Amino acid sequence: MWQLRAKYCPLCGAGLVLAMVEDRERQRCSGCAFVLYPNPACASAGVVLDDRRRVLLVRRRIQPYAGQWALPAGYQEVDEDPRATALREIYEETGIRAEVESLFDMIYVPDDPRRPANVAVFLCRVVGGVLNSGSDATDAAWFGLDALPQDLGFRNAELILDRLPRG
Repeated sequence: MWQLRAKYCPLCGAGLVLAMVEDRERQRCSGCAFVLYPNPACASAGVVLDDRRRVLLVRRRIQPYAGQWALPAGYQEVDEDPRATALREIYEETGIRAEVESLFDMIYVPDDPRRPANVAVFLCRVVGGVLNSGSDATDAAWFGLDALPQDLGFRNAELILDRLPRG
């Protein structure tokens, strides 16, 4: 996470020093007293179910978890809301157009090697598109909830898929 490697204040350019702020050791500017708070990333994931209750997964092309299956997901852009992020990622990674039905959960993912993230997970349904893998996926496919691949990345099964109602 870049905030933990920062050496200079993003506001005035003075050096950062470690200081106790709000009962935690944080980086504070030696010049203007700005406090740098290392925050988790914001991301969204889409649990897309078809009319046969199969879930849409992608085989990741990039690290982390390259070659493993995962839900379509990605980081939120600064100018989009979490629902729009989920729908954009679903389309970019699978070619499927979806519609959000409901918020399934907000999960905290502390063990992503890039940085911790808060992930909004949405239940979605298909409204169009043609299934194909996007630039950051090597494959996209439908899987029955009782026939999920064993090589799932990001603890998707434990945190999300195993909690979906069957049948």
